[in-house]
Amino acid sequence: MRLPHRSPLEALYEIVTTTTRGAEPALDALGLTMPTVYVLWAIDPDEPPPTMKAISERIDSTKSNLTFTTERLVELGYLTRTEDPSNRRFRVLALTPEGREAREAALAALDAACPLRKLGRKQLDQLFALLDHTLDD
Repeated sequence: MRLPHRSPLEALYEIVTTTTRGAEPALDALGLTMPTVYVLWAIDPDEPPPTMKAISERIDSTKSNLTFTTERLVELGYLTRTEDPSNRRFRVLALTPEGREAREAALAALDAACPLRKLGRKQLDQLFALLDHTLDD
């Protein structure tokens, strides 16, 4: 039996850890960890390849951590890291076809493992509204 949550943060943390644990087998099969999934998630396959700086800001990562994480994704064949054609000082990250598939599979595994899937559409809309409200400036 679970204990009652002592704070909203504790409840959110439990949702995230439950989701992560449930998705681990699928992520492991893809050779992914949560930090690598965050990078894949932050790259929209329908947009131009972002710079490493843009990804770093999206996932709130340090440059050295992002470099380490992207090296792993390049080794797996999920990303290419090339010079930005508009500014040679920057590197851009592009999903490979395998990276697009891995991204889709990882996000599907996380979605399937998320306990919030038990909520109905109306409940989810209410939850999203509440969460959006907390993030408003």
